[in-house]
Parts: sequence; C-alpha cells; structure tokens
Amino acid sequence: MSLKPGGPMRRRPGRPPKKEAGDTKAELVEAALRLFAQKGYTGTSIRAIAREVGLSESVLYAHFAGKQDIFDAAVARLGPQGLVTGLESLDPALADRDPAAYLRALVTHVLDAWDSPSGRLFISLMVRDGLVHSAAMGDTVMRSMGETATLFQNWIDAGRIPADLGGPVDLAWALFGPIGQARLLWLHADAAPEERREARDRALRHTELFIRAVFRERREPPTGDREGRDHS
Repeated sequence: MSLKPGGPMRRRPGRPPKKEAGDTKAELVEAALRLFAQKGYTGTSIRAIAREVGLSESVLYAHFAGKQDIFDAAVARLGPQGLVTGLESLDPALADRDPAAYLRALVTHVLDAWDSPSGRLFISLMVRDGLVHSAAMGDTVMRSMGETATLFQNWIDAGRIPADLGGPVDLAWALFGPIGQARLLWLHADAAPEERREARDRALRHTELFIRAVFRERREPPTGDREGRDHS
C-alpha cells in the first residue's frame, strides 16, 4: 500500500476495503439462502448465487472457496454458533458487573439475529431439508453450548451461581434449549407477526425465570411485602 505526500492512501487494485468485503460476503450469504430456499442446496449453483448479487463467479471465489463454504458461513452467523458471536459483540465487563443484565443482552442479541428475514429463512431451510438433524448441526450445537458454558463456569467460580446447582454446560442448555425450541416453532420463514412476538415473549420470560432460579443474589421483596412483615 502506497501513500503519496499530501494525497489519499491508495489500495492495491482488486483488494476491496475490509468493510466492503464484509458487505459483499453478507450479500452472497443472503442470496444463497434465498436460492437454497427456492431450489434446495443441491439445485443451487455457484453461478446462480453470483448472478443473484450481480457479481462474476471469480469475484465470488475471492470471498468463498465454494458453495459449502457459503453454507458454513450462514450456519456460523445464523445457526447455534450465533450464541458465540453474541458473546463477542457484548461488553465483557458487563458479565462481571451484572450477570443478569448480560444474559438479557445476550438473549436479545440472539433473538434479533434469529428473527431477521435471513434468520427465519435459514431455520425453515434447515427443517425442510432435514439438516437440523444432521450430525454436523449436532456438533455445532454442542460446540456452541460448550463455549457458552464458559460464562457459567466463570460465575460459578466467582460465587455468583451455587456450585451444586449444575454443571456449566447443563446451565447453558437450561437457558438456551427452550429458546431454541421457540425458534423452531415461531421464528420460521412463514411466521406471522403474532407468532414472532410469541417467540420473543416466551424467550424473554424464560430468561427472567432462569435468572431468578440460578443467581444467588438476594432480592429485596416488594415494598408492600416488606412493610407487612415489619409490622407483623
């Protein structure tokens, strides 16, 4: 990369800025999901994906090694591995300062991704093509639960969660299992607005239930209850 005195920095030909490259990759994943939904994975060609975005095949290959690589990128962004992506996008200091607030932010982040048009299209594709039951998907779920369990291990070590309540992987499953079920039932491509609201409401209510059940911090009772006990 060269820099002329008094002039703008120039990049080498054919090497797009990182943001532009990221945008192109996202567009290719979105296009692939649409075509997979219409024609199935096997019925969708690399050429069709490139044309959907108005690119040449050579440009596509500059971003992805092939069709499987595009599908893997969709799984990484919209599948169970999105839980780990959520961990990376949140303020890590919040996990130590306020674990309950951190979990609420994480669940909201995951729901936003799963409730997006591409997220709902992705889960419908996985169910329709039977991919949700594949060994690869099972491995992805287990890996994401294991990585998310690091949070719970840290909170157990810090005394925020009782050590005898359950293992960190079990706690990760207890939180995200019902949320994943809500996704399957109500966050699919054909979901009506009320179904999508139901999914979010149930997921957020479950999160609050989990927080109340798991974290050992004592909570002050409502003012009326406290006053009633003080005068009893």
